[in-house]
Amino acid sequence: MIVRQLMRKELVTVPHTATIHDAAAKMKEYNVGAVLVVDEGLKLKGILTDRDIALTVAADSKDPRTTYAYDVMTADPITIDSFADVDSALRIMNRSNIRRLPVTENGKLSGILSSTDLAAEIKQEFSQFIGLEEAFAKH
Repeated sequence: MIVRQLMRKELVTVPHTATIHDAAAKMKEYNVGAVLVVDEGLKLKGILTDRDIALTVAADSKDPRTTYAYDVMTADPITIDSFADVDSALRIMNRSNIRRLPVTENGKLSGILSSTDLAAEIKQEFSQFIGLEEAFAKH
């Protein structure tokens, strides 16, 4: 299976000049834990997570209306090509201790793959495997 088959294609983005307040509002609106931070040409500049906001803005008592995405985001995040295999994505996420992996296609941002997406797929494959094993055991 390739990343393109599992990734979420709906991109939730904010400009790098967005305030943390605006980025958090967008996360709430779309019910996501991260936004992709882009420049005017939709080139990926960073990723901003709810955890980044909690640990860098809230915990340090910064004002979310005057703190900007570029101040808090993880700049130049690790990405993966949409045609890479899912096992590669899992290894990258595990090795880098990240839960969200921006996906590119032909050098352009095309989606995001999360640990939740991977877990759902692994659970489904495992359930199918168990079903096959149970069927085999009955014969």
